Amino acid sequence: MKSLLVGLETGATGLLALAAALLTVSESVLRYVAPMRLPDWGAEVTVYLVGWAVMLSASRLIRDRMHVSVEMLAERLPERTQSALRLFTCLFGLVVAGCIAWAGWLMVDFALMLGERSDSSIRFPMWAYYAAIPVGFALSAATYLWQAVMIATGREA
Repeated sequence: MKSLLVGLETGATGLLALAAALLTVSESVLRYVAPMRLPDWGAEVTVYLVGWAVMLSASRLIRDRMHVSVEMLAERLPERTQSALRLFTCLFGLVVAGCIAWAGWLMVDFALMLGERSDSSIRFPMWAYYAAIPVGFALSAATYLWQAVMIATGREA
């Protein structure tokens, strides 16, 4: 199950980044070949795609321990203390990610209530863009929780 979810997350991130890259390249070509055909929404949609890709990749960075951390001090501590420090870090990350996911949900709910839309011709519903924050941070919180359980039960990889 975990590998399926990781695969979906990785695939979605890759597809979003690829779509953003293709849109950027096509806009660059259009700018020189047929500037009158250039849509007013290309840069906007690129930002939405990249925003979603970044939010979805956050939990992968946490899972693979590629996020920013201070290892120089922690590596000099006894193994038991290192494990306790990793557990504390996971629990702290869980709380922070959970708070941001909750605040993101409130932002999505507020945008839905206002019916907020983008200024371009596509009138994109902004709640769909803002939803990247609660989704990304909920995935991050779930990853921190999973890591905390693995550390607490001694099954840490």
